[in-house]
Amino acid sequence: MNIRPEHLSAIRNLGYTDTEARFLYLVATHSGYFTQRHYLDFADLHSGSGVHRLTTRILEHRHARATSYANNTQVYNLYSRRIYGAINKDNLRNRRFQSIEMIHTRLMILAFVIAYSDLDYLETEADKIDYFVRQAGIPLALLPCRIYHGIKSLANTKRYFVDRSPIFLPAAGNALSLPPVVTFTYCDTPGTSLFAYLTHLKHYEPLLRRLPDFNFVFASAEPYKFERARAYFTQQFGDDGRLSSRRLLRYFELRKLWETQHSAQLTRADRDFLRNTMRQFQAPNYQLAYEKWAAEGLSEQQARAIIQGSRSEKKGVYQTYLQREAFAIFSTESSRDYRNRERDRSSGRFSISVSTTCES
Repeated sequence: MNIRPEHLSAIRNLGYTDTEARFLYLVATHSGYFTQRHYLDFADLHSGSGVHRLTTRILEHRHARATSYANNTQVYNLYSRRIYGAINKDNLRNRRFQSIEMIHTRLMILAFVIAYSDLDYLETEADKIDYFVRQAGIPLALLPCRIYHGIKSLANTKRYFVDRSPIFLPAAGNALSLPPVVTFTYCDTPGTSLFAYLTHLKHYEPLLRRLPDFNFVFASAEPYKFERARAYFTQQFGDDGRLSSRRLLRYFELRKLWETQHSAQLTRADRDFLRNTMRQFQAPNYQLAYEKWAAEGLSEQQARAIIQGSRSEKKGVYQTYLQREAFAIFSTESSRDYRNRERDRSSGRFSISVSTTCES
């Protein structure tokens, strides 16, 4: 991770050491929340004196607030505009109040980033949009997004990659032994359900299907989930036998009817089939095959060769990562819920809005 020297200098000027400044940069960029365990791991400390100095300082400076959860575990929310402004990230939503579920996810994300802090992350929404739209040529409409609807105003705001899941570009010979292609990470939270994971895959599906290659890392502190998570991913994105030459040619026929303003000829079943296969056949090689079919036609044998060629292409890998800490501290709280506390005037205004997913 390449942190700009001027950003580190700006945080140090607020009264922090170099190690503390690097840590606070990671917190502000990827999470907004941290525990003492996070700093101990980052600084490779075995005693609490160093983390006590950091937490005392950020509370005295009113750069963060603390909430006590189960086992008297303190969770710190880095909220001060002075920190975020110092690194030109004042518009990040990380500094705002979050739900318990979101805090839990952010703690897991930060733990992963600390374990692999040397990776080249796409840090912000703008960084991710720039990479996928400008550099990779992916349509903006395929990126995962949510629309925030203001309650007190009629303004709507569209935001992308709001889940903050780490996305990075691994170099050759990286610590995770991943191919050097864009890599997506899902950081799981405790519990037996994988519903949130399935929802995450659904939101990212249009983007993942359009990419020619990618890696996906499922990170969890509960290894019994690994096989189920892999099976779900393979079912969604792997070669599950549903591709066939006849399916591809039917997709071409229905797509042409739709694009040539003959949609009235499509039955309800045709429309459902077209909707499903549009995602399945988004890869560039299928787009080229469609253009060739429209101009010259394709035999079933030629269509079969296109599908076999797609299956034989080298793809990225699906990998699991065992996180060392589950942060299972939210079952009971040992202090009053922070969301019911009087608002700290230095924390900025609350964001009052509801959100919905964008239509793909």
